[in-house]
Amino acid sequence: MSDRKLQYYAKKEDEGHLVKEYLKSKFHLSVKEISHAKGFDDGITVNGMHVNVKYKLKENDLLEVVLHENMDSASEIVPIKGNLDIVYEDEDIIVVNKPSNLVVHPIHNYFDNSLSNIIAWHFKQNNEEHVLRPVGRLDRETSGLIAFAKNRLAAGQLNLQSENRTKVKEYLAICDGVFKEEESEGTINLPIGKVPEVRMLRRISEDGDYAVTHYKVVTQKQHYALVRLRLETGRTHQIRVHMKAIGHPLLGDGLYADNLSDWYGMKRVALHSSHMEITHPVTGKRLQFDAPIPEDMQKLLNDNLKTITYDFL
Repeated sequence: MSDRKLQYYAKKEDEGHLVKEYLKSKFHLSVKEISHAKGFDDGITVNGMHVNVKYKLKENDLLEVVLHENMDSASEIVPIKGNLDIVYEDEDIIVVNKPSNLVVHPIHNYFDNSLSNIIAWHFKQNNEEHVLRPVGRLDRETSGLIAFAKNRLAAGQLNLQSENRTKVKEYLAICDGVFKEEESEGTINLPIGKVPEVRMLRRISEDGDYAVTHYKVVTQKQHYALVRLRLETGRTHQIRVHMKAIGHPLLGDGLYADNLSDWYGMKRVALHSSHMEITHPVTGKRLQFDAPIPEDMQKLLNDNLKTITYDFL
């Protein structure tokens, strides 16, 4: 089962403190999670006995919280055997390096051919059952790092980190054209909105959502550049729309770079989620993950073309 149990042994200095203080400070529980746990007999206990959150701790008390999952939706994901590049995994989260041309979650036409199906198979082989909760999203063509929460606590905490921007994500992209040296790093602050009557597309729009992308050129060829990008916001197609807006659309981008005469052999959008930093939802430890640039993008960088490289401070 996917229920998560948290434990804390009270020390002498904890005597007299209320349980509710430790639910927040030690277990990082939100008001919503505390309220959910209170609804179960074994939700919040001290030494095995159900207690009120105003219970005052004594030395050597064992405070336990059980976060129960609703597993009704767990069976909706069909386990399908497949290759899985696991970057990190523990009882709360799993971080994987997604290949390109694979959707994250089952959708129409991809009901049994998604990353979630493969992760469900992985869990099944380990006798685990979880409601699959991807934290963030990656487009089908985009490769790289994505995290999944294994329980409601982890999901809530990681989504909060996305909202308050303590979660860091960096991407590598291969963009069309050569950047002038004075434009080789910068910030794009342009609002992004929907294209009327075209569900998939986004565009720069005065009444769109606030969107900020920071970028820095890593290296350049005669016709394209490898660019590192850090998102301050997470709008749909943000990198693709922003880079097109400054005249450097991503190679292989059939939605936003379809007017390019040459993609230099790139058969999908040249975008890779390369770096992630999160705070562990239970331990509070800061974690960093990296995924090497994939083979198809690396091949473009290895092509025998004149290379232009800028030095940065």
